Amino acid sequence: MERLVAGLLDGGHVDPHEGQVLDCKEDPSRRGQGGVVEPGETHSEALAKTVADAAACFANADGGVIVVGVNDKTTGPSAFVGTPCDTAWLQNRIRQLVTLEVQTTELTIASTRIVTVTVEPSSIPMADSSGKYRRRQGRDCQTMTGAELGQFSVDRSGADWSSAPSASTFTNTDPAAMLQLREWLRQSTEASREELANRDDRALLLQLGLSTPDGRLNRAGELLCVRLPGRGPLIDFIFRPAPGAETELRIDPSEVPLAIALAEVEAAINGHNPVFMLPSGLTVGQIRALPELALREALVNAAAHRDWAAPGPMRVLLEGTMLTVTNPGGFLPGVTAETVITAPPRTRNSRLARALRGLRLAEAEGIGVDRMFRETVRQGLPTPDIEEFPDGSGVRCVLVGGPPDMAVIGVVSNLPHPAGQDVDILLLLHRLLAVPTVNATKLAPIIQKSHAQAIAAIERAMATGLIVLSSQSGHYRLADDTRNALAKKLPYMRRTEADYAKVIVELLLASGEIRARDLIDICGVKSVRASQVLSQAVGSGLLERHGELGAGVYYTLEVH
Repeated sequence: MERLVAGLLDGGHVDPHEGQVLDCKEDPSRRGQGGVVEPGETHSEALAKTVADAAACFANADGGVIVVGVNDKTTGPSAFVGTPCDTAWLQNRIRQLVTLEVQTTELTIASTRIVTVTVEPSSIPMADSSGKYRRRQGRDCQTMTGAELGQFSVDRSGADWSSAPSASTFTNTDPAAMLQLREWLRQSTEASREELANRDDRALLLQLGLSTPDGRLNRAGELLCVRLPGRGPLIDFIFRPAPGAETELRIDPSEVPLAIALAEVEAAINGHNPVFMLPSGLTVGQIRALPELALREALVNAAAHRDWAAPGPMRVLLEGTMLTVTNPGGFLPGVTAETVITAPPRTRNSRLARALRGLRLAEAEGIGVDRMFRETVRQGLPTPDIEEFPDGSGVRCVLVGGPPDMAVIGVVSNLPHPAGQDVDILLLLHRLLAVPTVNATKLAPIIQKSHAQAIAAIERAMATGLIVLSSQSGHYRLADDTRNALAKKLPYMRRTEADYAKVIVELLLASGEIRARDLIDICGVKSVRASQVLSQAVGSGLLERHGELGAGVYYTLEVH
């Protein structure tokens, strides 16, 4: 909501802000014939039905906020068209239409009264006013399938598949699987984990939460440690040397426990994961094309969060240095691609997740995805691409590896502790590798946090000397030392006319106009060169010049 208001007040459009948890509605009672704006009704049945249906849609997904009184076809402050609706009546009418409790709040934005309707996720499926079950998918409300309705109650109940008792006991465990558990414990180098590794099987499984005191395994213990005849492969791994190339290696053994399957797949990935030597002086002597912590987290996260009641294996594809992990089961309520970094920690398999943390395969609960983003950005690689299938049947995570960027590694290594581990600061740096400036409004969705938290991240980055305030009010750029260290990587530090054109467009999108001082500040060029570049842009038809000579001259996009 904060980003919507700030974006519209800055002259932006509604579209970038609507999504999984935000929807804007114009009050239909304010539109007469021919689109004439009318005063509107305090008790509009058309508005109540529109909002009630949207509320039911949100309740079946992640919850959300409906903003009443905003025209999503208009840009800037004029999008706030307002509503006279009686909030108490609207709240009661929604309850009558879809048996849903909501919270309403009146706000005044740009001298206009709007109303927000806040919807919490429902524990049971909610039908809309026409009796249909729909849920929010991105910016749309989509009809739920029978399978989705069946899984809904399971997901919302918080039932833990992995904690249910199995038919196996500690005597049924596979010796190789138990050896693997001990190997993981010893790899952690923690004294407590070494002590646990030295215990007998029964005590080890009990301590990890994989069995009861009498030795009976839960599903997590059976999954990790027991070879089950007739069980299909838990992980299907394929390696190809390049996208579309012939398969050179496949691992999809049936019956084997998850502990063995995970270890074999991770070893196979690392066997095809190139190693690069870092120059002397950097903190790590060698580094892999795919960060080891990131790829392990991708595998372990998938194992912890997948729907083990759904058929089919986890699918892991390594093509060159691009890793794709595909998982049965969609996001849990409250998690979307836009909130996956910051969403509260939840899993379908709490017992399994705790055991994986006890084995030190995963970080503390709720920061595993942060680890993937942190490790990729630190090497100058693209950030992970995590998305849910449109039908909610699965989640795909893609990690793109490659040669580490020594300039980025150098910049990150020089950040004071703990800034080099601060995911917000690292994502801000990653953004400024592509564009010349950033402000809090643009940063907030990137770090998946509020506008206020984005401001705090900018302040932390400034305190390290990584960024400085740019010539454009409210926008920030890389500090001179950082910019010089990264100059060969930054598109806006190159010197072709096409590169300058991209910078000009980016700056115009940020503030609507550009001056010579902006190019001097952002691109580090001399005053004469900045004037030449802007004059060339005018000559090519990109820009239109305004004002008199000197500091009063500014440029906007040429209107054709």
